[in-house]
Amino acid sequence: MDKSQEIVIRHSINEDAPYIFELLNETWDAAYSAFIPKKDLIEYLNNTYNISKLELLFSNKDYECYSVLINSKIVAWLKLFEDVEKKRFYLSSIYVLPDFQKFKIGKKLISLSYERAVTKSYDSIWIGVMVQNLKALDWYKREGFIFTEELPFNMNETSVPHLIGQKILI
Repeated sequence: MDKSQEIVIRHSINEDAPYIFELLNETWDAAYSAFIPKKDLIEYLNNTYNISKLELLFSNKDYECYSVLINSKIVAWLKLFEDVEKKRFYLSSIYVLPDFQKFKIGKKLISLSYERAVTKSYDSIWIGVMVQNLKALDWYKREGFIFTEELPFNMNETSVPHLIGQKILI
């Protein structure tokens, strides 16, 4: 990436849905295929993030979704979730295409997550990470997340341990 390639972060719009779906397919394959069978990844993706479900997600007031564009191409996606009942703000998902993971896009998105949590009067932010996703787990630990709870995460027929962590912001 050179200086002429501006990084644009904006709210996801319905026209982004097919590109985000493809981004999720590629990033999930890179991150999860070593421990989740491809069949389960594809079925979960199709059931949870098909284009119509993404469009519904973009209009749901409990979620904030952001697309990251470089030269008009969506290269990353962020999903935040406000759980009003539990009084928790979740950094639900950060996915960056493998070819763009060395450009500090994840850092920009995690900073945006912190900013959005504080703006909504939360003093901490929560996250869930699959135990076997070591690269992401290490990154979030370096960011200051402390993982104190483990729950199963099911992708169709596959269940994997999922760590829940928190970072104090203020």
